Amino acid sequence: MPKQPVDQLTTQWVFQDSYDYKEKILPSSVMSKYAKALLDVAGADGVITEVERKWILGFAAAHGVNQDELETLKNYKLNAEDSTASFNNETKSKLAEHFQADLIYNGLRAAAADGTLKQREIDGISTLAKTLGMANEKFQDILALYKEEEDERQKRIAFLFPKPYAETVAAIDHHYGR
Repeated sequence: MPKQPVDQLTTQWVFQDSYDYKEKILPSSVMSKYAKALLDVAGADGVITEVERKWILGFAAAHGVNQDELETLKNYKLNAEDSTASFNNETKSKLAEHFQADLIYNGLRAAAADGTLKQREIDGISTLAKTLGMANEKFQDILALYKEEEDERQKRIAFLFPKPYAETVAAIDHHYGR
């Protein structure tokens, strides 16, 4: 088996784990466009915290965005361009058809990266979803899915790591003398 760069292996793993997709990954330029839109969705309330931006940068890196495009994302100003336009149902674009719901879902995840999904964030993302042509019922279904999955994620963490994860890492480091 030929050796692959770690970032390529990571991206292939993410696509397989997240989307059950094992074929060709999307080009960096497409994922960068998605990440800009994701910044605008997560910041639909007018605020993007540093923690939310870092979450989106990590998401983008894991999805194959190259270093130059990551640098652009680090400095991207909210709504500096109409990044969400191609996700609007009226455009009839393939991005809207295939990624609109995913964009809203991941926007909720990114907005919650600072520890809480605030009502103003939900309202901002809901308004943006309507602007993109998404029915309120579909938005509510995506919001419910996000909340269910977040509850399950928290249950998994609590079950597998009854002590805080930082405490687990510290114990392992202590055990190995690091």
